[in-house]
Amino acid sequence: MHGQSPAVWRAVACLNALARASDGKTLSELARAIGEAKSTLHAVLATLVAAGLLVREETTKRYWLGPHVLVLASAYARQSDLLRAFTEVARPLARQLGETVQLAVLQGREVLYIGKQEGTQWVRLASEIGTRLPAHATSLGKCLLAWLPEEELECLLAEGPLVALTPRTITDPAALRAELARVREQGYAIDRGETLPDVWCFGAPVRDASGTVIAALSISVPVTRITSQRSEELIAAAQHAAEQLSQRLGHGELDGTTPDWTAERIELRRRMRS
Repeated sequence: MHGQSPAVWRAVACLNALARASDGKTLSELARAIGEAKSTLHAVLATLVAAGLLVREETTKRYWLGPHVLVLASAYARQSDLLRAFTEVARPLARQLGETVQLAVLQGREVLYIGKQEGTQWVRLASEIGTRLPAHATSLGKCLLAWLPEEELECLLAEGPLVALTPRTITDPAALRAELARVREQGYAIDRGETLPDVWCFGAPVRDASGTVIAALSISVPVTRITSQRSEELIAAAQHAAEQLSQRLGHGELDGTTPDWTAERIELRRRMRS
């Protein structure tokens, strides 16, 4: 931490802890959550409240994220090439397929959802930007883990057990390694009810100009709308959209084509993968 400010790190830790809390936290709860003494957090929290990054409810003494967080999030979305490109790709795709399209990045052993375009179907995925989920349980996370350097992946796996979100979640490290190898080979990942029992997700990696996987894009569908043909369609759509997004970030050249999820195109993709 040479050259870094401990007070700023405490502020960041408080913001991260409150981002994960659905009902806010008291000073004591925050101190326990980030491993700091209450006395060291008073000035930090007061400053964050004054800046609008936190609010403090007087009756319950609980802290919550403040309105200025939205200002910063909106500014980030405007300035981010990745999010601008995602909107360009995902908005027509969500309209065409009728399904929810999402974007996430890897943060440790979790995925952080940073982009979302709602589908047009009546039954849609209830998720929010800023949500974090265990990477091994999601199609997005599998894509992001699959292209990590081996030593980095092993360090993440060594941090502790893989939690089960549903009975389908992969919790055995050896089974996860085998799954990630399949993801690398086929170029996409599927979450078959591993995060939510009634939702399948089809994900593909997003690359920057250097070819590094920096994010992943997924299409989420209630299991009631899944058929073998629909699965093939969604795999093709996720891969094509991720390729388009990667191209907008400088990876390869834009081909100028318009997505066409015809049965012939899907069959051709299936044969190419087999």
